[in-house]
This record gives sequence, structure tokens and C-alpha cells, in this order.
Amino acid sequence: MSQAGDGVPTKIVVGTDGSATAERAVAKAVALAKAVGAELIIVSAYNNRAPSGVAAAGIAIDSSWVAAAQAGAEAVAKESADRAGAEGVTGVSFLAVAGDPSEALLQVTVDQAADLLVVGSKGMHSTARFLLGPIANKVSRRVPCDLLIVETSE
Repeated sequence: MSQAGDGVPTKIVVGTDGSATAERAVAKAVALAKAVGAELIIVSAYNNRAPSGVAAAGIAIDSSWVAAAQAGAEAVAKESADRAGAEGVTGVSFLAVAGDPSEALLQVTVDQAADLLVVGSKGMHSTARFLLGPIANKVSRRVPCDLLIVETSE
């Protein structure tokens, strides 16, 4: 991983699906990247398979369905990247990645040799205080770098 000698992150990955809670995590990642001069990679995952029940309903799924899902994810990630750039973050990039959001974030974190992954805590407000939201929970057990879990519950 590419951390500066003083432990300050130099490459940050954050995921978004465009929801208000995800955008809270993006806002925190943007503020941190700007403060420390880190590169910021914004990731949006998309489903490249037909939703369950679609084939059973007799609805044909073709490559245009996947292309539309990918385009939607790219638009979400690009919008966040544009905002980050407008807020003064240099070195912003964005990716749309096919697959499960947790797996996509982990893969990008590894592929990009990131030293910080930022995720939202959606679901952390449950009475079982040690339970995380589904994505935070999955990545927290396997992330190869530092992890920042941002409070995003409504």
C-alpha cells in the first residue's frame, strides 16, 4: 500500500450508489482527500446480471440492460467525482465496477494499492451496537488497508 511515511493516506477509495447515506461517506472522503492531498477514487458498483425473477417472468435480458446499468453507475460515480474536483480535490478518478458492492470496493482497493477505504455505516444504529451495515460488515473483515467507517444513519 502507498501510505506516506507519517501514516497519512495518499490514495483513498470510497464507494457510492448515489443515495443520501452513501454521499455522506463520499463527503467525508472528499474532505479527507482535500485535507491531506490524497488521490481519491470513487467507485460505483452495478449488477451485471438480471434481477431475480426477471427471466422467470419471460422478460428478455440483453446486453443493453447491462450497458444501461453500467452507464447509471458511471453517472453516479462521475457526479461525485465532479463535486470532489469542484471542492478542490486533485487526482480524482471514478470507476463503475460490475458485481457485488463489497467485492467491487475490495477489488478496487487492492488493484489501486489504496491505503484507506471509506464506507458508510448504514445500519449501525441497530440495538446490536457491533453490527455494521452489510457493506461495512463485509469489507471490515477483509480489507487490506485502513478502514474508515463514516456514520451515515438517518
